[in-house]
Amino acid sequence: MIAPLMWITPLAIILFVSAVIAIIAPFDVMFTAATFGSPVLRAILIAVLVLAGAWAANSAGLRLLTGQIGSVLIGAIAAVLVAGYVVAIDCYLFRSSLPASYVQFFEQTPLAARLAYFMLRAFNENVIYRLFVFSMALCLLLMARPQGLAPTVILAVMVATQALNIGLNVTALSPDPITPVTLSYEALRYIVPGVIWAWLFWRFGFMAAEVASVGCHIFLQPALGVLL
Repeated sequence: MIAPLMWITPLAIILFVSAVIAIIAPFDVMFTAATFGSPVLRAILIAVLVLAGAWAANSAGLRLLTGQIGSVLIGAIAAVLVAGYVVAIDCYLFRSSLPASYVQFFEQTPLAARLAYFMLRAFNENVIYRLFVFSMALCLLLMARPQGLAPTVILAVMVATQALNIGLNVTALSPDPITPVTLSYEALRYIVPGVIWAWLFWRFGFMAAEVASVGCHIFLQPALGVLL
C-alpha cells in the first residue's frame, strides 16, 4: 500500500500537472499513437501511467519525495550541472556535426517558446519513462529476484529505459543518416542526462528528478540560444 502522508500530496501534484500537459500536447510518439489525437484520452492515459508508476515505484522501494528541501536542492544542483554538460556537448564537442536544422531551431525560435516546449515535454517524459517504465521494470525484476538487484542491473535498466525513449522519439524520427557519430552524439547528449534523472529518482525521489530535468532548461535554453 502507498503510504498516505508521504505519497498523496506529491502524487496529486504529479497527476494534475502531467494531465494538464498531456491535454496541451502529447510530445511522445507512442503516447500519441495510443491516444489517437484525443486530449481526453491523453489525460486518462497519463493518469493511468502516473498511478501505475507510483504503485510500481512503491513496490520497488522507490519514493516520490524524500526531504522536501533536500530533494529540491539536489535537483536544482543537478539541473545546473547537466545544463553545463549539454552545452559542452552541443556547443563544443559535437558543434561541427550538428544538423543545420537543429542549430536554426535555437537561432530562430524565441526563448519563451523553447522554455515552454522543453520544460513541459521534460515533465511528462519523466512521468512516462522514469515513473512508469523504469519503476515498472524494477518492480518486475524484483518479483523475479526478490532478494534484490545489483547496482549494475539497476544502471542497465536506467540506460535501457532512456535508450527506448531516445530510440522512439529522436533516432527514429531523424531525417539524417544514422552514423557512428550520430549514435555517439545521441548517447552522450540524450541518454546520459536521462540516466542521471533516473539515478536521482532512485536515490532521492521522483520529485528530485523532475526538478532537475525540468529546471535544466532554465539554464540550458538561454545558453544554447547564445552559444550555438
